Amino acid sequence: MIITIARKYGSGGREIGRRLARELDIPFYHVDALPTGGGDGWQEQILQLAAKGPCVMVGFCADHLLAGREGVMRVFIHCDMAQRLRRIMEENGLTREEAQREALFQDRERSRLYGYYTGEKWTGLDRYDLTINSSLLGTAGTVDLLRQFVALNVMRKRRGLYEER
Repeated sequence: MIITIARKYGSGGREIGRRLARELDIPFYHVDALPTGGGDGWQEQILQLAAKGPCVMVGFCADHLLAGREGVMRVFIHCDMAQRLRRIMEENGLTREEAQREALFQDRERSRLYGYYTGEKWTGLDRYDLTINSSLLGTAGTVDLLRQFVALNVMRKRRGLYEER
């Protein structure tokens, strides 16, 4: 079981992933940064981490690279801009205007890099098995929802209730 989490900047996705991994007692990997030297090293890094076994992997194109592999659940986390700005301001000590510029910049960069490296649209809903608005449930509630989603997927898999994709 590998849970990949892509997320809008400021949605709390990294913290949600970290808490989920802790609750599931599996490793957490944050792979947003490209390895030094660029190239295809990021792909190898993700594949090596995935080969180690169950984990929560937040960040750079992991959902794309691991798509179609058995046991991979791809999640996208977003939330409303007001919530994102509050989180960004609090975590980074920024003004509202600075937080808004940073949120928009980070989202554009993530979208641009995702498209460049994968040829796909980062926010394309059909890319993900589950999309969650973390504004509605907060961090703890979103972790609870994801834990239930994982449990349901594992149970259905054991019972052979999955249809071919």
